[in-house]
Amino acid sequence: MITVHIIDSQQIYVRSEQVDPYMRLPDGAIISDAPPAVSPPQVARWTGSGWEILPERPPAPPAPPAPVPQSCTRRQGRLALLQNDLLDDVEDAIAAIPDPAQRRAAQIEYEADTWDRGNAFLQGMWAQMGGTEEGLNDLFRLAVTL
Repeated sequence: MITVHIIDSQQIYVRSEQVDPYMRLPDGAIISDAPPAVSPPQVARWTGSGWEILPERPPAPPAPPAPVPQSCTRRQGRLALLQNDLLDDVEDAIAAIPDPAQRRAAQIEYEADTWDRGNAFLQGMWAQMGGTEEGLNDLFRLAVTL
């Protein structure tokens, strides 16, 4: 049997275990010298080559953003635009397209039952209005919740 030390995703020491060296090691297991003794709220963190003592547990890293939906319904998209005070701006931008054929094509895209995140018209209109990629991602994240 050998002693392994279990660390969490922040490399903070959790516990020690006796394990069979010929079996699969538990998740987060490292083989090293024992971590130093600490007094709460101190914690021991594995650096990759040794232990360091931190005065307290660091805050958890922020959760990654939700995945970007690839589409939403027209209703969802319009509600998201409305919540961000952009609905009138988009409709005004479409109405202001000088070429009648391009304006009509824009209206058809805008009135589609499904709005696809990768649609070239949608991305172009968003950029023309000064929107960013991340802003469009956030709008789609919001839209699918409505």
